Parts: sequence; structure tokens; C-alpha cells
Amino acid sequence: MSDTRIRAFAQLLARTRAAIETPTDLDDAARTAVVEDIAMFEDCLARNAIPWRFDIHIASIDHKHGANHYAALTQEALMAEVAEYCREWWSDIDDGRDPATLDDETIADIYFDDHPSEYLRTDRVRIDPPLTDMQPSNLETGHYCVLTTAHLSTATANSLDEWSTAETSERPINVASTVYGWFVPAREVDELTRSKLPADLLAAMNFARAHGFDHILFDCDAGSVEALPKHDW
Repeated sequence: MSDTRIRAFAQLLARTRAAIETPTDLDDAARTAVVEDIAMFEDCLARNAIPWRFDIHIASIDHKHGANHYAALTQEALMAEVAEYCREWWSDIDDGRDPATLDDETIADIYFDDHPSEYLRTDRVRIDPPLTDMQPSNLETGHYCVLTTAHLSTATANSLDEWSTAETSERPINVASTVYGWFVPAREVDELTRSKLPADLLAAMNFARAHGFDHILFDCDAGSVEALPKHDW
């Protein structure tokens, strides 16, 4: 999925909801596509990148002491800030109405129409996301936890060793070998991929996701957790 506009994100949410509500309507290919698209948006947001354009509403008030500048994501929020300024300095204009009874747009119109030396300028600026942040990344990024390799059986350890050196197309998940163990993504995978993963590895991945992590560093010197079984090597 290369389209990262907000409409594409809304469509992805709809596809995800449909997959949860009626999972039997999706074949393996469709399910894999949903998971991959979720991972792409997840990667963008994890890097603090907003993958779509948005508008910023700005205003400047020139007055005798200099200038005030305001910014907001909506016109309504911007005018609320401007109106707060107008109410604070309402006594500068000759108007007997109670500013607390006027809506934000009205109070701004009255104040700057009647004030002899203050001026309001407003504008809307469209911000486009950096194209580099919109592109799917081949790098595995995110938050990780460190678990002892004792939570894996020797058979699973052998599989991780094989996958870490295999071609990408020949391994069910990306695995990086380290001096002490392996670095493994913990993101949700489709049913076909799950069927290729051992139960102890799936349990560790589920544990990591449940605690807000999307990667696991398996380390022989790391601590263990009560929620996962331990194996004697």
C-alpha cells in the first residue's frame, strides 16, 4: 500500500473493522494485505510522522505593544483564542455590550472594526508531510523488551538461527541474530505465518504486544517473566 493519504487511512480502518467483524470473509491474501497496511501506518506513526497533509489556521494581531500570534488546527479553535484577546481588551473600544454574551466570530468582528489602531490578519497554511516519512521502511523500528532465551525451546532456537541467515522469501518473519540471541518482531501476523511459528515464540510475541512492545530481544543473560514458560537447555 503506497497511498498514505487520510482517506486511505480511513479506508484501512474500515477494512480492519470488517476483518474483525467478519473474519471468515477474508482469504489469506486479503488478511495479509490488511496486516501489511496496518504495519506501514504503524511504522509512520511510530516515527512521529503524520502521513497526510493537514491545515494550520494562523492569526496575527498588531497592537501598540507589538504583535500576538496564534495557531490552531481549526478555524473555530483559532477564533476562540482571538476572541479571548478581544474580551480581555474590550474596554479599549466604545461598545456597551457584554462581550461574554457574544460568540467568538462576532466579538472579533466588532472589536477590530471599532478599534482605532489594532488589526487582525488570518490565514490558512497547508502542511504536506515529508515524502521520505511517507515511504514504507524496510527497517524494523519500534519499542522492544528483553527476554531470556530460556523462554524458547532448543528447537525454536535452531529455527531462529536458520531464519536469521535465510533469504527473506524463505523465512516466515524477519529475525536478526545477535551475539547473545535474536532480535524478533512481535507484531501481529496472519494465520498462514502463525502456522509456521512455534508455540513458545508465539506466546512470547503475544506477551510483548500485550505490554506495548513490537519487538523482542532474546538474550541469554536477560531476566524471565512468570507469564511465559521456561525451558532447560
